[in-house]
Amino acid sequence: MAVEDRLKLFVTQQARPLVVLFAVVGICCLVGAGYVYLTPETQTVSEEVNVQTIESSVGTSAVVTGNSTLYERGETLENRSAYFVPTTPNLSFHVETTVPSDQDVMVTQRLTMETVGVRDGKPFYRSEETLLSEQRRVSDGSTVAVSSINVSSMRERLQTKRAETDGLGRFQVLLTLSVTYQTDSYEGTLTTSAPFVISGTAYYLDGPVVENQTHSTTVQRDVQRPSDPTEYGGLALGALLLFGLCGVIIRTEEHSDPEELRTRISHSRHDEWISRGEFPTESDKQYISILTLEDLVDIAIDTNRRVIYDPDIQVYAVIDGSEIYYYSIDDLHAHAWLNL
Repeated sequence: MAVEDRLKLFVTQQARPLVVLFAVVGICCLVGAGYVYLTPETQTVSEEVNVQTIESSVGTSAVVTGNSTLYERGETLENRSAYFVPTTPNLSFHVETTVPSDQDVMVTQRLTMETVGVRDGKPFYRSEETLLSEQRRVSDGSTVAVSSINVSSMRERLQTKRAETDGLGRFQVLLTLSVTYQTDSYEGTLTTSAPFVISGTAYYLDGPVVENQTHSTTVQRDVQRPSDPTEYGGLALGALLLFGLCGVIIRTEEHSDPEELRTRISHSRHDEWISRGEFPTESDKQYISILTLEDLVDIAIDTNRRVIYDPDIQVYAVIDGSEIYYYSIDDLHAHAWLNL
């Protein structure tokens, strides 16, 4: 209670400076909220423009020419995980390159088959065969080229090489695709490869042969970032709170009696010297009015007396012989008590 009374007394004594201070700060918050809302921040961002993608891949197909219980004669097999020499001795490679369709692009495609003899991780034989090599100006977004090989003949050549080397080391076959391109803005080369495996009567590409490249140009531009609602909203809320405090201070000043607050604070501070009680009026007593409760408590301390407080009439008094020292916040209560 004493803390609340001290706070009210401080507010009452400093009401005008506090109202002016909070009002000025509140107005500044409102101005700041308006400024933040009306002036969004400009931010520099990076953006990728003129994006172009070039992609190349190799597909496979083979026509069934041998007798088989797996396939019908004359059937075309495409992109199978495995083919068989007796059934499909000939294999076709389909090289397809896709480019931007809104311009002419110069494309060079080259497909090679390399055979390498390896022992202890080091080659002792190497040969390369070019299966396809062509250059085209592509204007419709894609180009396809086809090259075929006889796998049966390739298997016989590999068997001959193994016989000549008496089983020393092993032979590996690698299919490699190399594509160079030139668009209106970019140029480059795509290279990809995969092992071409012949195992018994089966053969297959051991992995996809596909590669792509995306080009773009980075540009910077200024964009306005929308104002953060938490920023201007927080400032506006702060202004409302400050204006609300101004109203509380004005109301506190209007409804608070500084003298009463001081008395209550003094009562709380000197509570050990004050006792509750009642005292009647006696004509043979001399009544002496004291200006403050603090002074009355000092008299009680000096005379080694206690302060008596009558809550019914809200009067404090120290009785010292024929003299009664008293203090009252409201003179009407004191006058009624003294029958004045």
